Amino acid sequence: MSACREEKCWEIDGRTGLFGLLGSPVEHSLSPAMHNEAFRLLGINARYLAFDLQKEDLPGALPVFRKMKLQGCNLTMPLKEAVIPLCDSISREARLAHSVNTLVFRENGEIEGHSTDGKGFFRGLEAKRLALKGKKLSLLGLGGAGKAILSYGIGTELSEIEVLVREESKGKYEDFVERCEKESGRRIFLKSLERDLEEACGNSDILVNASSVGMKENRSLVEESRWLHKGLFVADCIYHPLETKLLQQAKEQGLSYMNGLPMLFYQGAESFRLWTGKDFPEGEVYALLESKVKEREG
Repeated sequence: MSACREEKCWEIDGRTGLFGLLGSPVEHSLSPAMHNEAFRLLGINARYLAFDLQKEDLPGALPVFRKMKLQGCNLTMPLKEAVIPLCDSISREARLAHSVNTLVFRENGEIEGHSTDGKGFFRGLEAKRLALKGKKLSLLGLGGAGKAILSYGIGTELSEIEVLVREESKGKYEDFVERCEKESGRRIFLKSLERDLEEACGNSDILVNASSVGMKENRSLVEESRWLHKGLFVADCIYHPLETKLLQQAKEQGLSYMNGLPMLFYQGAESFRLWTGKDFPEGEVYALLESKVKEREG
């Protein structure tokens, strides 16, 4: 990967670095637009492409990418767990969440696996100037996004974290929560969405929807807007639509809130930093990302 003069930056030559997204489906991903714009703005001679790859093809594909001198890539479903045994090392957050969304290909041939989703979420909160020290966070859902947020959140200055999942699903998440408790030395409360959500809304400082509820239907896990008390910060990991039913409820109550776009942006920015050692040109790339999402919403 090399820098290039601005007028020559978008020409591909024998020194152009290659990065990519692996997973399936990938045709609607916003990652290529985001990273290629960052390369262009910073004058980096590199390209980011999307490769549609199934789980069974991953073990054969990674050695090929390594030989091709691929410098880094992101992973999306269904590869985030499947890639773990193929990595030479993985980060603490990736190990805890049992999920890798970023690969770094080192010059010695080794592959490092990282999880940047959780850090991306908390960098989004930081950009909103939300202080974490002494705050209680209630996390709704423990899918991929929820696990990433919890795995990173246990290392922050939050005073308390509780996780709410469906009553029938609590058993399958107990081991993960116990691992996070053991790693951090802090107590994490695993509760029921059906029984404990109203109380969580009432006594939390930060409420985070990490479930898929609200993505494809105008629904919210929060049954009544009045559950959202004054001073509560509400976040939704969903970015399409940009304003979910939950965020509409927060808006109605006059609360501060954040959609999933900052998490998407900052997880990409952290991947970019791991690959290049450079920061995203935030204003320009975020504006591009937001415009792309708004185009899709019509």
